[in-house]
Amino acid sequence: MKQLIVPCSNAVDLATKLATELKTGVVQYESRKFPDGENYFRIDTDLSGSEAVILQSGYPNPNDSVIELLLAADACKEQKARKVTAVVPYFPYARQDKRFKLGEAFSLEIIAKFLKNSGIKRIITADAHFRDDYVGYNLFSLRGTNISGGSLLAHYIKAKFSLNKLHIISPDFGASELVKQAAENTDSTHSALKKKRTSDYQVEMTGTLNVQGKNVLVLDDMISTGNTMIKAVELCKQNGAARVFAAASHGLFVSDALWRLRSAAEYVVTTDSVKNETAEVSLAHEIVNVL
Repeated sequence: MKQLIVPCSNAVDLATKLATELKTGVVQYESRKFPDGENYFRIDTDLSGSEAVILQSGYPNPNDSVIELLLAADACKEQKARKVTAVVPYFPYARQDKRFKLGEAFSLEIIAKFLKNSGIKRIITADAHFRDDYVGYNLFSLRGTNISGGSLLAHYIKAKFSLNKLHIISPDFGASELVKQAAENTDSTHSALKKKRTSDYQVEMTGTLNVQGKNVLVLDDMISTGNTMIKAVELCKQNGAARVFAAASHGLFVSDALWRLRSAAEYVVTTDSVKNETAEVSLAHEIVNVL
């Protein structure tokens, strides 16, 4: 089945890279806002018999990104796409992956159902916050595949700085599988810290680290406020690490997070799941491998 790429506003660059990898085309589309702020999306390409592969990122503006994705899916069906696949490396509303308190909305479930009802048959995510493995999954009847950027980031740091050995650290339990896989695929050692979040902007971190004289990469699924990563980097330096690098699959960098992290770590790098100035590692090839 022929695959055609449908870019959304937050993933135009990644969509172009993916089209190049697949040796296929990017459809002609129009995405804009009405004067009152509502979204408009139109596809000007006949998709009959093809698989429409929509590219979107959940950041910035997660609310708009979800609506645009839903409109794009509906437009694909209107243009007679045989199948609609959504590639959303940074998946919005994934933090609320269960009800933590009575009365809370289950955000992840709601978004997944919206996507399914829009005509999307499959999603591809990267280091999704609601997954700790890298196999196929079922998200409320929506078929999914979770890829990882961890190994790519670790390989990148080793190559860029000509490092023979690297010790990879998970700043909390949630990133342990990501770090384990990256370590195994890059012939590196690994360990983990323990984190306790005291508020949206404050964390406490503990753990005994054997990093004296080592080149260390602190690796996480995402960097938002940067507080978790900065704490981990500082702890590594306090324990005698020779060099400390920071990496994440998704670089959100809220407010001055990137400036503060660059002041702490020797180098900061992320994938292109979210467009930002540290997005030096592309997920395009990994996406092609699972399409």
